[in-house]
Amino acid sequence: MTTFITEDWLRANHTLSEGSEIRLPADSRMTPSARELIEGRRLLVKFQDEQGRLFVAASLDEDKALPELQPVHGLTSQDRAAAASCELCHQAVVDKPDTLTHLNAQVMVAKNDPRLAFRARLDASIATAVWLQSELSGMESVAHWLADIRSLLGNIMRADALDIPLAAQEIAGLTADEIHRLSHQPLKFLGHDHIVPDVNQGRDVALLNLLRASVRETEITAAKVFIGADYHVQKADLLQALNRLSSAVYVLMILCVRQNRHQGEWPSAEQLKQSIARGGAHAH
Repeated sequence: MTTFITEDWLRANHTLSEGSEIRLPADSRMTPSARELIEGRRLLVKFQDEQGRLFVAASLDEDKALPELQPVHGLTSQDRAAAASCELCHQAVVDKPDTLTHLNAQVMVAKNDPRLAFRARLDASIATAVWLQSELSGMESVAHWLADIRSLLGNIMRADALDIPLAAQEIAGLTADEIHRLSHQPLKFLGHDHIVPDVNQGRDVALLNLLRASVRETEITAAKVFIGADYHVQKADLLQALNRLSSAVYVLMILCVRQNRHQGEWPSAEQLKQSIARGGAHAH
């Protein structure tokens, strides 16, 4: 049985930030508009069968009924495991001891390496985001934000593990700069001032604050790893992305507070962009 993937299906089921990874059923066949969207956003497409195995297409040839699939590793997208060497002695690791683990496909490091502490914090933030996606799945507007937040966390993990640049990302249709402005001047742009977490804000806001705090901890851990004693910064793109992520969750919390207090309808990305463009939620 063939699963037909349309542009509308992609937009409804996946976050489509530049360079993101999406997973489709192994029997997928894409419409021309879906293929154009994937190519335009430079999305990494992986196909997954019922046994959970991952594949990539040799090509997205629209003349073929189904893409020709090649099995790959879930993170690296490579069709075979790379030989890994110890970072300290540069020797190939044949029998991996419990005290070593992969930093990437080619290098193994001790498990007390600070870079692994960052990965662990990032992993915890991803776990929290997925949990909130499950808990708040009935709230369509919130679910859209959380899907993009989860996607960006995964893209950060992938960019770090593969040591590749992180493409420009959007959350709920908003750029990093727009998120920054909304979080710093919420009264001006959202019609509600800054908030301090409080039980009276309700369960949804309390859950979102757990994610905000987790992302902030991840950012601080990343800063310890990627900012040297001389203030030389490595992987500035990941640091900025994490900063904007915590801001995005904070903006989402304020939107939920507004919603809980019946202070207007949930604003679309276009409405938020217009608010910023005209200088405020109530400006004329």
